[in-house]
Amino acid sequence: MKNFKKLWAVALMLAASFAMVSCDEDEPIVEVQEGLNVADGYYFVVEGEDPVAERSLTPEQVEGDGFAAVDRDGFYGNYVFLEAGDYQLQKVEAKEVSLTLGGALSTVPLDSLSDEEPFNSYDLALLTEDGAAINIANDGFYKVSYDETTSELIVMEVEKVSFIGAPSGWSDVEMTTVSSNPDDGFVFNAQGVTIREGDNYKIRINNAWKIIRNNDAGDGYVAFTNYGGSADNLVAGGGDIPFAQEDGVYTVEVELQNDGGAFLNFNRTGDAEEITFDPDDYNWGVIGSVTANGYDADRNLVYAGVDGDVYSWVGVVWFADANLDPNDTGDRRFKFRNNDDWTVNLGGAITPDGTQATLAVGGGDIVAPASGAYYIVLSTADEGETWNATMIDTGWSLIGAGSPSGDWNVDTALEVVGNDNGTVSFSYTGAFVGGEFKVRAGGDWKLNYGGSIDALEYNSGTNLTLDAGTYEFVLSFDGETYTASATAQ
Repeated sequence: MKNFKKLWAVALMLAASFAMVSCDEDEPIVEVQEGLNVADGYYFVVEGEDPVAERSLTPEQVEGDGFAAVDRDGFYGNYVFLEAGDYQLQKVEAKEVSLTLGGALSTVPLDSLSDEEPFNSYDLALLTEDGAAINIANDGFYKVSYDETTSELIVMEVEKVSFIGAPSGWSDVEMTTVSSNPDDGFVFNAQGVTIREGDNYKIRINNAWKIIRNNDAGDGYVAFTNYGGSADNLVAGGGDIPFAQEDGVYTVEVELQNDGGAFLNFNRTGDAEEITFDPDDYNWGVIGSVTANGYDADRNLVYAGVDGDVYSWVGVVWFADANLDPNDTGDRRFKFRNNDDWTVNLGGAITPDGTQATLAVGGGDIVAPASGAYYIVLSTADEGETWNATMIDTGWSLIGAGSPSGDWNVDTALEVVGNDNGTVSFSYTGAFVGGEFKVRAGGDWKLNYGGSIDALEYNSGTNLTLDAGTYEFVLSFDGETYTASATAQ
């Protein structure tokens, strides 16, 4: 019996020791990961602290030919919350800081900016390795961008976020801050906005489309301060977004997240007013003693759409230096009329200096300006109760990276060739840089043509193209249709 007890005790000791070994083997293995706990990339970092994901800069596109968003190597940006203090820009590779940059910020003078740039300007620094601290003067939500090519850092405080598009006549509808979370992002909204299905819109920051950083060295860039693309995935510089919901009154809400994400929500709060005015009922044209067809036929205007409550028709009208009918001894004159008929016609007085004039239905003949081509805009803001018109002595021009100017901000005028039995032609002969371009009227985008040279399309999303070289470019209008040709010289 004693021997059995001893054997039992030994067995219990062995079992306990196996259990202890088994428990030791089942213990979880904790791997200690060395280095920074963020992905590779650039970070806006509080001086003396480690990089954090909430202040990362992500690859961002810039403006290319035809205003399209294109990739640029080494360009980064994001919208982030920053507390007042000193910062550095750090580059992280393989969980280690591989580069620390700094530099003093200075404000870009407002008078050096175009009307497409931020109303409140922005700050700029040229960064160098281990440069001075980047000082942020006050807490706020900022747009931060860095360009490796030029070593430029842009810091712009977000003071205004706005909804802009056809519902507002492409004027800014400023949004108010709904919530702010420095760790996640910011939410803004605008209430009581009437939007109709198919209306195009975008979001923009500080009443600006872009920040232009071109330079003499030719390695500059244009950074976007607007969002487009789609409501559920806003992209810097993305295209106009067509409204896909039913007509109504909406609260528009935009969320800008610290991880670079951005999206819109629409909450319908009411019905939109019923539209009783149909622009399809109005095919406006210009007719007179000195227009290309005389009183035989109208020179049609193009319906340019509705911006807010304003419906517009646009065109370039050539006026002769004398009445086309030699037996007509009256003044040089013209009028607007609808649907090639005198039942509805407009008259009054217009000056060719861009001043808006109110016309009268059935009003007197309009005195024609001096001979030449004029850009005319006819509009109504009250569904046809009142008609207004403007006229300037700027006709057709070429514009774009492939045009003679090589610039989307510089027009090259087309000269009037003359009138051939009702077909008026405009031309330019000279060198083209080569690439994409468009033709537009009055230095304005309301009337522009793209597509292809042998098949022009009004307000086309496709630009015209030509290889670099010398051409005679001719734009012709027969009163109804525009055509073009480009002949190598």
